[in-house]
This record gives sequence, C-alpha cells and structure tokens, in this order.
Amino acid sequence: MQQMIDRRLLLGGIVAGASATSAAAQTPDAPAPRPAKRTPVKNAVVLVTGSNRGVGRGFVEALLARGAKRVYATARNPKNLAEVVALDPKRVVPLELDVTNDTHRRAAADKAQDVTWLINNAANPGSFTPGERRFYSASNLDDIKAVMDTNCWSPAELARLFIPIILKNGGGAVLNILSGGALFCLPEFTSYSTSKAAAMMMTAGLRAETDRMPILIASVFTGGVQTRSLPIGATTAATPLAHANEVIDAVAEGKSTIFPATGPVNMRDRICQDPEGFERRVVERFHTNPVQIAPYD
Repeated sequence: MQQMIDRRLLLGGIVAGASATSAAAQTPDAPAPRPAKRTPVKNAVVLVTGSNRGVGRGFVEALLARGAKRVYATARNPKNLAEVVALDPKRVVPLELDVTNDTHRRAAADKAQDVTWLINNAANPGSFTPGERRFYSASNLDDIKAVMDTNCWSPAELARLFIPIILKNGGGAVLNILSGGALFCLPEFTSYSTSKAAAMMMTAGLRAETDRMPILIASVFTGGVQTRSLPIGATTAATPLAHANEVIDAVAEGKSTIFPATGPVNMRDRICQDPEGFERRVVERFHTNPVQIAPYD
C-alpha cells in the first residue's frame, strides 16, 4: 500500500512539474508599452469619405482651418467635389471613391500614400421606403445588406488598407463616424441601427488589435447634426463644422470614444439606467409618432 501511495505522489509530482513547465513555456513576453494616442491635427494628411456635403464637408472645413497639411476629399462622383476643392485648391485633393467598390478603395490607398488620418464618414441611411429598412416588414433583406456593406464592411476594408499606411507615416488616427443609433435600435431605421452597432463592435476590435501601435482608433457617436438626414421636426442640432471641431478636439486629447455635444451620451446614460423602459418608450413612439426624414437624391 505504501508503495502505491508513493507511486501516486511521484506521478502527481511529475504531472504537476510538466504542467508548470508547459505553462512557463506558454507565458507570453511582456507586452510592449502602450504608445501615446494623442493625435494633433496640425500638419496631418487626412482622407475623408463622403466629404462633398454634410458631416464630411464639415470635417474638411475644420481640418483646413486647423492646419492640416492635405485633405483628400472623396465622393462617388468627383464632380460633386468642386465646391469643396474651391475651399483650398492647394490642399484639397479630390478622389473618386464609392466606398463599397473595392477597385475604388485600392486606388484611393495607392494615391494617398501620405495619409496619417482616415475619417470613415460615408454612410447609407437605408431605403426611403420605410418597410424596407426593417427585418420583418421588408420584401427581402437587400436594403439591410446594402446598408451593412456601406456602414460596416466598407469602413473595415478601408481601415485594413490605410492602417499600414498610417503606421508607415509615423502614426495617426482612424475615426469611424457612428451614431447614437448604434446604442439602441431605432425601429424606423433598423437597417441603419444594425449597421452602426456592428461598426461599433468592429471599431472596438480594431482598437484592441492596434492598442500597442501609434494609432488612435476612435468611435464617434454623432448625434443631431444639421444635414439632409436630420429627422423632420428636429429643433436642436449642431452645425457640421461645430461637430467636426468637437471631434478633432477629442482626438487631440487621445479620446477613443467620442460623444460630440450631449445628445448621445445622455441617451447612453438613460439606456444604462433603465434598458427595458428606454426600449419600451422607443417602441411606443415608433407606433404613435415615427421618426421621418425627407427623401433626397
């Protein structure tokens, strides 16, 4: 009996020793120090998607005013960029870019090899037929797939192309323009909320991967801004220029989660305090007073 006990103790010691050796062998090296993430706009070279109007144009104006070295302004139709280029023909470079077109994306990356900031702003709000923006009411899911392509997959593809360029140029920033609609489902625009929530998680994943690299990956939760997508009847909204300046200030401070103005952050707090109650109020409003935007080309 004593011999059996001794053998068990011996085997246990061997197994324990082997486990300890294996664990030691698998222990990763100490992580590299986290670099500073503060990213000033002065002398930055910035590519802004969807920059011919609205939030995108606001970014171009703010970047120029605050000392950016060059701004690549993009649009699906370069003819729509004439007014933006006229802001500063020496510093604004127009580029044709349908963000869902891989040939366009790669051509933009080949052209803009000096970029240090990427602002993923271009977005698709969804069909102007309300039912097509939802999962159950839609005749098919084509609209939701198109919105996901523009608002989530395309920014991810652009980030994959430009992060190596930004790092090659010494570091900088990627800003993904999300929405307060990423924090909850806006039933009138289910496809949009779905895409922005997915983009929020995509951005968080990129931020984790690049945490030890000299690049800031920022989630920008844009609220009410005076654009053509502003809901009918909205009474308070920031100008695109004011919105851009708030975001640029936050990037300069190294913030990776940015809530311009107060709307989205107050909404986040209300959701956290009472998630079920918040959703119940949204659903009731959806059935009694749905949010609408005016159609546009």
